[in-house]
Amino acid sequence: MTSDDATRPPIAEWIEGNTESDGRALQTLVLHNVPEGSRVWFQELYDGKIMVEGPKMHHYQGTSWYIDIPHSGTITLKYYGRPLPRQRWAPEAFILQQQGKPDLPMDIIYHLQELPPEGPTHEVRHDEVQPADIIPQIKRIRYGTESMEATETHPYGWYRITTDANGNPIVEADDDDGAFYAQVTLSKLSRNASPDVPCLESPLTLEDWPDYPYRGFMLDVARDYRTVDEVLQVIDLMASWKMNTLHFHIADDESWCLEIKELPELTEFGGRHALPDWNLKETLALKPTINGQVGNTTFYTAEEYQQIIQYAWKRHIRVIPEFDTPGHSRASIKAMQAYERRSGDTSYRLQDPADTSHYWSAQDFTDNVLSVDLPSVYHFYDVVFEEVIRLHREAEVPLPAIHIGGDEVPAGAWSGKDRHAMKELFINGMLDLAEQRGIRLAGWEDIARGLEPETEERLKRSLYFINVWNTKGLEGFPVVLSPASYTYLDLAYSPDPREIGLHWAGYVDERKTFELQPNDYLGDIIGIEAALWSSQLRSFDDATYQMLPKALGIAERGWNKQSDDFNRFYSIIVAREMPVWEAKGYSFMKR
Repeated sequence: MTSDDATRPPIAEWIEGNTESDGRALQTLVLHNVPEGSRVWFQELYDGKIMVEGPKMHHYQGTSWYIDIPHSGTITLKYYGRPLPRQRWAPEAFILQQQGKPDLPMDIIYHLQELPPEGPTHEVRHDEVQPADIIPQIKRIRYGTESMEATETHPYGWYRITTDANGNPIVEADDDDGAFYAQVTLSKLSRNASPDVPCLESPLTLEDWPDYPYRGFMLDVARDYRTVDEVLQVIDLMASWKMNTLHFHIADDESWCLEIKELPELTEFGGRHALPDWNLKETLALKPTINGQVGNTTFYTAEEYQQIIQYAWKRHIRVIPEFDTPGHSRASIKAMQAYERRSGDTSYRLQDPADTSHYWSAQDFTDNVLSVDLPSVYHFYDVVFEEVIRLHREAEVPLPAIHIGGDEVPAGAWSGKDRHAMKELFINGMLDLAEQRGIRLAGWEDIARGLEPETEERLKRSLYFINVWNTKGLEGFPVVLSPASYTYLDLAYSPDPREIGLHWAGYVDERKTFELQPNDYLGDIIGIEAALWSSQLRSFDDATYQMLPKALGIAERGWNKQSDDFNRFYSIIVAREMPVWEAKGYSFMKR
């Protein structure tokens, strides 16, 4: 490398190859102006690469890869990899690492396959909408003096709006939630009014209530962090759709996003990101997530968390924090290793150093499972539970439950030990904490399957709900429908390579969410939840794009479990919701 080359910034150039007969594509990566002995890191969903030319690409953990640079100048790598189903899936977030020097972000130039023109979106008939058309749709409306059959019993959240002789609204409700929902409805009716068409005609009777007591939205901030202001905006959207539960996914492999004052490493280490050191150890912070964020703060202070839950509670939204366990626990495991290095205290150890298990998680980690036979695991979660309870108590906000995840423990974890016995130990250990603290648990359906009868009955007594894909075999459990192919908002709208999102469970748009039929599922269904996982998100624009409008199908189905006219539903979205999103500057799927 000449002196001139040494002053030029490092650049990555990635060329997408054609798909060959064996279904793979020959991809090319060219690294310019990289010094000998340096290392280049990048982020990409795991793809078993077959190297053809140049130095090897090494998989580290999750989405992180690195390349050791054998000589200065220009390095060309050719390899067989997966054809890109999405342009977003190309390698990204390249960073040059040199010993003793600051990490240097690299510009990247993409040469992607030319795409065909965008095809037409699905055709939807736009029905004429009325001032009383809102989302979720109102169950019963009567104009004029026609009498309305009385509702025999009033479900929680019920309200009635009638008008007096002057068109002024009179609100009836049996509970605070119903009174709040009536005000949301009145606000939307007022917004829909025009000089020629008033929002409330006289006489009018409007009666409405939710079909399910749980209408949830799961927001994952551990993979792609959302600021406090962005979370509050999501809460505002939820309130406008009469959703009542924010399932707040704040701890996973990639980040731990809530300050626990007794354990500062959880956020000082587990809520920050930096490249591993030269010995491939994470000594200062976690490795970057797929978006390559380095050095930024990705957690909420105790005070910020209280601000969020109070804001939600004022809008009649309960917040259920989730700390995913015993898999999906890499951030907490690594943070507690950092705590132990600093303090010498092993009483919060989450993974046994003697564990020789070999596994590969669904998100491509090999070190993310708790050693659930260590008493220190339950000491750790006792502290976490106590802090969460304190934050809610001091904020004067109810804590309905703590969600413990429980999903996707990879095969091969807990090697040499009885896997069933380990699960029993874990579930009973977490139940001990919940019962001692007087709180309830929630989890994904994995926690309820394959248990001993005594443990199953004990879990049912302490359980608030489980998120399920399939209710079969879960008789007696309170379930929240969360089938991926209908409710996972991170799935792409369509196969178009311009779209973002995954497709492992198909494609999800507002028609698909609307088509969820709760009556097709057996069991004790207490509600429905939309889930916005964030592994494919890079910004709040990405988040709103994946939410809007598809989340409204879940909001509608949670309020009205039977509603068959999609064209009418979609016409209301176009006429009543999209102008609001446009005014707020939200990115969304337009038609």
